[in-house]
Amino acid sequence: MKKNTYKWPAIGLVFSSLFVISACGSNDSNSATAQDSTWLEQADLEANETPEELYEAAKEEGKVVVYSQSSRIKDVKASFEKEYPGIQVEAFDLGTIEIVEKVTREQEAGLNTADVVFVKDGGGIVSGELLSEGMLHKYAPDDLVASLDEPFLDEPGLPFYFSTRTIFVNTEAYDESPINNWWDLTDDQWQSKIVMDDPLLSSDTLDLLTTIVQNTDEMEAAYKDKFGTDIELDGTDNAGYEFIKQLLANDPVFLSSGDDVVEAVGTPGQENPPVGITTSSKSRHIEEQGYHAEFLYDVNPKMSVAGTSYLYMANNAEHTAAAKLLIRWMAGEADGQGEGFRPYNVPGSWSTRTDVSVEGQRSSDELDLWPYDGEYLYDHTNEVRNFILENQ
Repeated sequence: MKKNTYKWPAIGLVFSSLFVISACGSNDSNSATAQDSTWLEQADLEANETPEELYEAAKEEGKVVVYSQSSRIKDVKASFEKEYPGIQVEAFDLGTIEIVEKVTREQEAGLNTADVVFVKDGGGIVSGELLSEGMLHKYAPDDLVASLDEPFLDEPGLPFYFSTRTIFVNTEAYDESPINNWWDLTDDQWQSKIVMDDPLLSSDTLDLLTTIVQNTDEMEAAYKDKFGTDIELDGTDNAGYEFIKQLLANDPVFLSSGDDVVEAVGTPGQENPPVGITTSSKSRHIEEQGYHAEFLYDVNPKMSVAGTSYLYMANNAEHTAAAKLLIRWMAGEADGQGEGFRPYNVPGSWSTRTDVSVEGQRSSDELDLWPYDGEYLYDHTNEVRNFILENQ
């Protein structure tokens, strides 16, 4: 896999400083390698300790530090500390880009702050860089792996749930969905009436658009299904890029929060509401907020691409027993029913296990999704990002 020199807006700005940190913080690469080897041996990530055994060891450590992509980590902190008194959870709620930056800076500087990292792949950069450079490690005890669905058995970290970036519509204004094809979003009807997470700030949205580019043949077929003619490319050589170009020409409104997208789509009393593109997991707020909105399952050519969330052990983590215990807790323990998984077992999310589901939504094997291709995303995300900048 080739290594990119520039991935995300924020990361690109700090690459030079990361180089300096790396140069200053690594005086002896051989001793660093030996240190990592010793830590891996002591951490024994292949072991299958019981929660009781881990708790006894974790009490000696006293705390665990987690970098989390989700604000729901505060609920995990509360339930974990109640279940395991004597162990403090230091939780940092960060975006995917921030997590990659923070882990990279600290690891290059020899700082072992994080114990657990909870993050998506984010354009393939986590698997392409953090994992390949040995900054993160997989901890997946046998009793957690035993119930994983087959597509998730060979993953770089411990996958415990996924959501997807997809289309939301207002159910009060429309008895039937006005959208059944991604190309519908290019119609004049939706001029300035599309709200979505800013793809230059949201790695998940950029993953979706890059995956659309990857699947150009399917986008060509979907175009013909809608318009009845073959697509004519206007300055592009790919139907996915053509879709992005026409979508941007329809003047979508970029928002910084998926909550704002769902609110804009689902606020009651609208005669001509917008449609939205955001994470399906935001549907968990719809009922409590009184919104009239739902995400779409049936969109030609695919609903979307899965965005799987992973749990990792950070390299040279200082609180390994507590980290193992927290990973087990967040994954729902052996039966999947543990309190730590409850904040993530919500509408619009799907467990990676075969024995856990959310009532009232389609099962994961009923979803028509593109596969997540981290290697393709790692190699092509920057190209798609530049295309968006050029066509805004």
